[in-house]
Amino acid sequence: MTKVSDQLWFRLVHSLRELAELGKGRNVKGTTKASRTQQRILDAAIDIVQAQGGGQFSLDTVAKHAGVSKGGLLYNFPSKHALIRAMVQHHVDDARANIAEAEQAIAGDPYRHKLMRSFLKGLCSKFKNDNNAASGMLAAIADDPSMLDPVRTFHKEMFERIQAESEDPGLAKLVYLAVEGINHNGIFQILDEKQLDIEEQLERMIEILK
Repeated sequence: MTKVSDQLWFRLVHSLRELAELGKGRNVKGTTKASRTQQRILDAAIDIVQAQGGGQFSLDTVAKHAGVSKGGLLYNFPSKHALIRAMVQHHVDDARANIAEAEQAIAGDPYRHKLMRSFLKGLCSKFKNDNNAASGMLAAIADDPSMLDPVRTFHKEMFERIQAESEDPGLAKLVYLAVEGINHNGIFQILDEKQLDIEEQLERMIEILK
C-alpha cells in the first residue's frame, strides 16, 4: 500500500480535532462504558498522529496512550483499518452535528439558502481556529479508498439537500463548487491560504446567498 506522509496524516487528524472541538457538549457517541472507551481510544489515536505523525501510529502505541490493553483496543477496533475508519466516521458525525447546530441558529432569520449558509458557517468556524485547515482526507485515500465512503455519502446527501432546498439551485451549486475548490487547495497546498483570505471569502459567500 502507498505510504501516507506525516504531513497528510497531520492534516487529517488536525481536521478531526477541530471538529471534535466544535462538537464539545454534544452527546454524539453516547454515555455507556463501551462508548466512552471507544472515544478514549479515538482521542488517543488522534493525539498520537497529531503529535508524532503517521509513522508512530501503531495499535500498541494507541493502546498505551489510551490506558487500555492491546486486547481491549482490539475488542473495540479489531484492526488498524477499523480504527482509521472510526476516525473518518467521527469526522463525518461531527460535521453533521456542526451543520445542524448552524441550521438551528439561523432558522428564524428571513434570508435564503439556509442550508448552504449553514455549511459555510461551519467552514468559517474552522478557519477562525486555523487558517490552514483542510479536510485532509487524502491520507485515507492513500491508505484505502473505501475508507472515504462515509465522506462520499455525506457530501452526496449534503449536495442533494442543498439543491432541493435552495431558492436558487444554480447559485448554491456555484458556491458549493467554490467551497470544494477551497478544500482541495487546502489538501494540495497549491496557493497560500493566508494570501487568499479564505475566511473573508467564505463570509462574502454567505452574504451573496442572502
